[in-house]
Parts: sequence; structure tokens; C-alpha cells
Amino acid sequence: MGEQVKSGFRLAGWLLLTLAFIYALLLCAGFLVGKGEYNQPIYRVAGACGLVALSVVMFMTVRHWVGWFIGALGYFVLKTAFALLLGSSLVRPPMWFIEFALLLGFAILLCVRYASRKPQRIEAVGLVGLVLALSFALVCNSNIPTLFGVAVLGLIQLAYDRKRRTPRLNAG
Repeated sequence: MGEQVKSGFRLAGWLLLTLAFIYALLLCAGFLVGKGEYNQPIYRVAGACGLVALSVVMFMTVRHWVGWFIGALGYFVLKTAFALLLGSSLVRPPMWFIEFALLLGFAILLCVRYASRKPQRIEAVGLVGLVLALSFALVCNSNIPTLFGVAVLGLIQLAYDRKRRTPRLNAG
């Protein structure tokens, strides 16, 4: 019984830490773009410094969170599809929901390879970039950052796969 309680507290602690991290990520992105009343230069500097620090943490721990990230992307695809089907187009046009769901679907297709293997360094940079792009998409209320993040991750994977498959000539 005591072990289950410890496990529950550990799980709750990780959940709260994750939510605090997401909040910090969105807050720093909002500071950087000058959202709302946070348009003074000091907020932009704080936002940039915060995003750099959070990016370093994400880069160093990518193998631990990438599986959860794939699950979160899947959840957002389903949520977006249901919002489209249930007629939440009062806030946004239906095309926005279709674009967002397609972009998240492409992101899942690009990320699913990391469910079974650890990403290489350059791929980890692409994953962190995708997370940052999604945070800017939420802050700016636009699909363009998501498109950029998916495109960059796709190009990184294409270049990495191409480099890995290129035959090397041995001198000698």
C-alpha cells in the first residue's frame, strides 16, 4: 500500500511539473511576441532568456518526453476533429480546424519514428523546434508557426536520412 501511495505522489509531481513547464513555455512565448500588456523590452528579453533555458532543458531530456508528445499530438488531432465536427466554427473558420488537424497529423507522422528509438542530436533540435513552434502557434493564434515547425522537422529528417544512406568511398 505504501508503495502505491509513493507512486501516486511521484506521478502527481511529474504531472504538476509538466503543467508548470508548459505554462512557462507559453508565458515566455507570449512575452517574446509582446502579447497583451507585456510589450516592453524587458518582457521580450525575459521571454527570450526563458525560451532559451526551456529549450536547453527540452533538448537534454528529449528521449524522456517524446513519447508523451506524440500522444499529446494525437489528442490535439482528435480534439480538433471533434471541434470541427461539432461546429465550433463560431470562433474560427472551419478551414482553420482542417489545416491545424492536417499539420498535427503530419507532425505525428514525423515524430512516430522516435517512439522506438532515441532521436539523434539534430533530430532533437527539430523536435524542440516543433514544440516551440506549437507554443507560438497557440500564443499567436495562427497555424503558420506550426507549418514552419513541421517543415523544419521534415527537412531535418530528410537531410539526416539522406546523409545516413549516402555510400561512403573508402580511400585505399
